[in-house]
Amino acid sequence: MRLYLSSAGVGNHVDRLKQMVGENMKMLYVSNAGDGGDAGERAAHIVEKKEELEGYGFEFHELDLRHFFDDPGKLAEIVAAAGLVWAGGGNTFLLRRAMHYTGLDTMIIDGVQANQFVYGGSSAGAIVATKSLRGTENGDDPYVVPRGYKEEIIWNGLGLVYPQLVPHYQSEWFADEAQAMADYFDHNGMRYETLRDGEVYVVDGEYEEKLA
Repeated sequence: MRLYLSSAGVGNHVDRLKQMVGENMKMLYVSNAGDGGDAGERAAHIVEKKEELEGYGFEFHELDLRHFFDDPGKLAEIVAAAGLVWAGGGNTFLLRRAMHYTGLDTMIIDGVQANQFVYGGSSAGAIVATKSLRGTENGDDPYVVPRGYKEEIIWNGLGLVYPQLVPHYQSEWFADEAQAMADYFDHNGMRYETLRDGEVYVVDGEYEEKLA
């Protein structure tokens, strides 16, 4: 199993990510954590990410899961061809819903366990890989329901990594929310790792470590 979970963007270890991905540099960028925001800002963000990630040598393809809400069967073939499935930041609860509606959650779990591709994510994309989204409501609003989404909140994560992850720890813009998440995990006796922007949590076979 290969996981590359970052606080912000690709973090400080893009060379390690590329080494983990190997020859198949086809990257699917899941952008649905941003579905609750302004459509123009979302589109601009995708353009920015495409330029950045292509600069690192990835073959960038946006994967907007909303196109598969009514026909998730078409998604499996697309995912199977990827070397990296990456989920970006935004609202963790929206990202989790979108993954569930399309079956991408199961595809990711099965795919990384079979070592078919790398799963990577930043912020919300990292959090969703953990066992539970409980505590994440201190940073993300679980009640945001854009068009096409249902009100039901999904509280379980993908369960790919054991410690809960707290992104943007001690950042200038998310410090209070990140601390509230950490406090929740402390109070409930849940193991967690804080991630400052730039830091990543890597699982690469038997190797598992936070990298500064």
